[in-house]
Amino acid sequence: MSEKTSMLEKIERIDRRVIYVVLIIAVIAVLLNPIGLPVPVTSPTIKYRDAISSLPPGSLVYIAVEFEAASLPENGPQLEVTMRLLIKHNMKFVLASLRSGGPAVAQIYLDKLKGVIDSSGKRYGEDFVLMPYLVGGETAAAALAKDFKSTAKTDLYGKTVGDIPILRNVKDAKDFSLAVCITSGTPGVEEYLRQWVSPYNVPMIVGALGVAAPTYMPYFSSGQIKGMLGGLRGAAELEILAGAPSAAVSSMDALSAGHLVTIIFILLGNVVFFLRKREGKVK
Repeated sequence: MSEKTSMLEKIERIDRRVIYVVLIIAVIAVLLNPIGLPVPVTSPTIKYRDAISSLPPGSLVYIAVEFEAASLPENGPQLEVTMRLLIKHNMKFVLASLRSGGPAVAQIYLDKLKGVIDSSGKRYGEDFVLMPYLVGGETAAAALAKDFKSTAKTDLYGKTVGDIPILRNVKDAKDFSLAVCITSGTPGVEEYLRQWVSPYNVPMIVGALGVAAPTYMPYFSSGQIKGMLGGLRGAAELEILAGAPSAAVSSMDALSAGHLVTIIFILLGNVVFFLRKREGKVK
């Protein structure tokens, strides 16, 4: 047996666990030391940024946190960079959710951004507030739009809405300059389009899972949605536009590294296959 043939046989017999280990090492290494691969910024993301940055300072923004823990890898960075951008442009915002797990994930990112919030001088109740889970799906979305205070009577911590400065003058959806819907599905985009955008003409932007983004493109093309983030890629694009590369950008690097390792092993397998075929060892 030639040395070349022996080497090809060894490559053929590489344990799949070795491939998994190489893949894991590559992903972890890039996560810890991001490469900074270029991420071209798309039009929906630019429009998303513009919808926020074009608002007058002090504008009130409604953020619908319509996702739970299972969607944190994609929707989480979208929420984080959106709040960073709102804080940077001196906006006020209300976090609310029609999903039972929504307030919990919103709290995760408020805690994560505590340093940014404190350094910017933002104060809970005056510049931002977190509402409890609002039961009822689309019915709740409609009720909020019609009479906010009668629907959401307290914040997540039980404080009466009338005693929260940021909410004292809020009556209905028209008191919000922008609605942001970061969603993993239903309830989500369609409910707010029907209950906030169409009746009250509230501008809306959307953060969606990568697999769902094409579904919402017709709404973006028609102007019903003013901007959109598609999956982790969209969050990374917004981080770049905001000048604050963070989890999404490093995760995109890790994703690219994982793809690269996979492609290398696929190419290696095909090269070995054709060389062995030339030797007559495979048919």
